[in-house]
Amino acid sequence: MYVRKVGARVLDFGHRGWLLDESFIFYDRKYDSLWVQATGLCISGKFQGERLATVPVTHTTWGQWRSLHPTTLVLAKPKNLVDRYRRDAYGPYYERRGTRFGLAVFVGNQQKLYPLDQLHANPVVHDQVGGEPVLVVYHAPTQTAVGLRPIVAGKPISLELAEVTADDVLLRAPGREAIWSGLTGRSRADGAAADRLAQLRTTQFVVANWPRHFPGSPIYTAPAAE
Repeated sequence: MYVRKVGARVLDFGHRGWLLDESFIFYDRKYDSLWVQATGLCISGKFQGERLATVPVTHTTWGQWRSLHPTTLVLAKPKNLVDRYRRDAYGPYYERRGTRFGLAVFVGNQQKLYPLDQLHANPVVHDQVGGEPVLVVYHAPTQTAVGLRPIVAGKPISLELAEVTADDVLLRAPGREAIWSGLTGRSRADGAAADRLAQLRTTQFVVANWPRHFPGSPIYTAPAAE
């Protein structure tokens, strides 16, 4: 998900169906500049070389999202299109191709990809991206991955797996009574804002396409089982 503002201009985008390295190309309607969906980079036109800013995103099921965020408002779909959105139309295509997905984590101008199949046996990963600490949490039942900044009151915190529930991954820190939601970053002790972990800028990404759009950027591999 991108911020559609470049400098002082707010752009309105459209999609013509073009592809570049298996990524959609979209355009801004006023200047007709071309942008790569996978990276937010403008590759042609007035803003060539500019990159759209990203915002934190959680890719999950609607049922799980409602469980974690029950007051969420949703833009209603036209009634004649509701059935179309009950399933992923590309699901059979991905299955035939054996497409693998990962969580791309962005910190500053650095990024790293965490393949979901590498997180199954290790759903809580402490790592670094661009020299900054990151925490990647994976909920296997809904294939939901989230990137968090493991900082509380200005200090790094080490969290470990406490329990995987039907709709969350619960975390605890040694010596603390609080339990954190790994998918929202909220502390379940007293709800104090200071104990909420900030969500990092992330998006789901096709593993095979990662080197095409971010050449040289690392891909996480789970440590071998002992």
